[in-house]
Amino acid sequence: MGLRWPGSRWRLGWGNSIRPLGLSRQAADRFEGDREVMSRSLVSVALWLVLAVCGRAAERPNVVVFLVDDLGWTDLGCCGSDLYQTPHIDRLAVSGMRFTAAYAACTVCSPTRAALMTGMYPARLNLTDWIDGMWENLAPARRARHPLRPPEWTQRLEHRYVTLPEVLRRAGYRTAHIGKWHLTPRSDDPAVLSKFYPDRHGFEVNISGNQWGAPGSYFWPYRRGKKKDDIGARVKNFPDSRTTRGRYLTDMLADQAVGLIEKWKDSPFFLHIAHYAVHTPIQGRKDLVEKYRKKITPGHRHRNAQYAAMVESVDESVGRVVSTLGRLGLSKDTLIIFTSDNGGLIHARNGPTDNRPLRAGKGSAYEGGVRVPAIVSWPGRIKPGAISREPVITCDWHPTVLEVAGVSRVAGQNDDVDGVSLVPLLMASRGVVERRDLFWHYPHYHRGGATPYSAIRSGPWRLIEFYEGRRIELYHLERDLSEKIDLVKTHPAKAAELLKRLRQWRKRVGAQDPRPNPAFQSRSR
Repeated sequence: MGLRWPGSRWRLGWGNSIRPLGLSRQAADRFEGDREVMSRSLVSVALWLVLAVCGRAAERPNVVVFLVDDLGWTDLGCCGSDLYQTPHIDRLAVSGMRFTAAYAACTVCSPTRAALMTGMYPARLNLTDWIDGMWENLAPARRARHPLRPPEWTQRLEHRYVTLPEVLRRAGYRTAHIGKWHLTPRSDDPAVLSKFYPDRHGFEVNISGNQWGAPGSYFWPYRRGKKKDDIGARVKNFPDSRTTRGRYLTDMLADQAVGLIEKWKDSPFFLHIAHYAVHTPIQGRKDLVEKYRKKITPGHRHRNAQYAAMVESVDESVGRVVSTLGRLGLSKDTLIIFTSDNGGLIHARNGPTDNRPLRAGKGSAYEGGVRVPAIVSWPGRIKPGAISREPVITCDWHPTVLEVAGVSRVAGQNDDVDGVSLVPLLMASRGVVERRDLFWHYPHYHRGGATPYSAIRSGPWRLIEFYEGRRIELYHLERDLSEKIDLVKTHPAKAAELLKRLRQWRKRVGAQDPRPNPAFQSRSR
């Protein structure tokens, strides 16, 4: 195993005696820590030598990943919205491939983000809820309403897993995270927090990535209160200058992305643009809000002007990045992936969007919680206007990017990658990806309606197992996208087959089950 570039005889390998990259370097294990540092240095030097010979080859394109927060499956013009205007994203779809059956790895954010970074299912990472989770924030009386309690789960992205930017950076890429991170444990200790920020996971540049999952406000200075130490100061690690002050948050993050593209135009780069939008608070830019207020009629399915404005701001950011790439002559050398971390939010008061025809939304066990928009564009490489109905999932983007970049997985690291490269699918001449099952595991409760559950999608079939009462539901998505008709009773053999495969998968990845809640007080008592 090792690193290799397509079309090149160069290959970098190393023995199993070298400790896997990214393992914890604890003070009690100094010898192992020193050896790890040495192995990292050897790998970096060897990669530098290879790249010095290969140069900035065509096999090493730039990669830009847009990961939008809470963007629903129908929240784009090209995905059927009757209100939201997303011309730049729509053009991205026209220039590349749009996936109609793309899925987030989880019904909430943090697990999906970890899956993108590692290529692994959240259940395998034991990172199965948003950090720090609903249960941890429930009052005892509220907890007593639930018969189950979540398992002990990991509330951080651990360093023992190698991340996408770590591999790319060692292969000569400039790497930057811009926007929401939410893979850091909640702590009052800055030293603890900083150990898990993006710049400790392979990103050379970290702009606004921290422990918070939402901004205090989308308006400068992005906090809920006026005091500098207010808990609302949730957007951190960004340039505080005359060029950022007063900027709408989504626009400011786009400014930073454009600036880095201009700065790094002569080197291969990886930009992870993880917008806080369209997560709460639902606050749009005033000019766009007024535009949609004038446009909305009683006949519109999507009716929230604030949310519509937020969606259009995200679209504008995509347009600015694409325009900058074109102006610098980088369009044909850049792969762009656009997707969301989970389904659209509908359970909040005056739910900002509408996921129909999908059932439910973020924080639920159904399609509305996990089916998301996904678009991939690479001019000259991907057939324009292509539409794929192949089921794909967040974990797939990790190996896809590595193959496009010509970088194999690092030896000894993330050997249990669950995603598959979609390059054969994107490059139609190379066929399709191997048919496989997709899985979800969420042993938690959520205000979006989820009780602890696991699910499997196999072909057109989707089976959900709810831990409360071990109830199962079975749907045929090609005939019943809205999941209205439970087929368990009419197709018991198929249900039994899928349930067996689901439970085998849980055992294989070490998925943790919820536990009985000793404080549970049945309402029937």
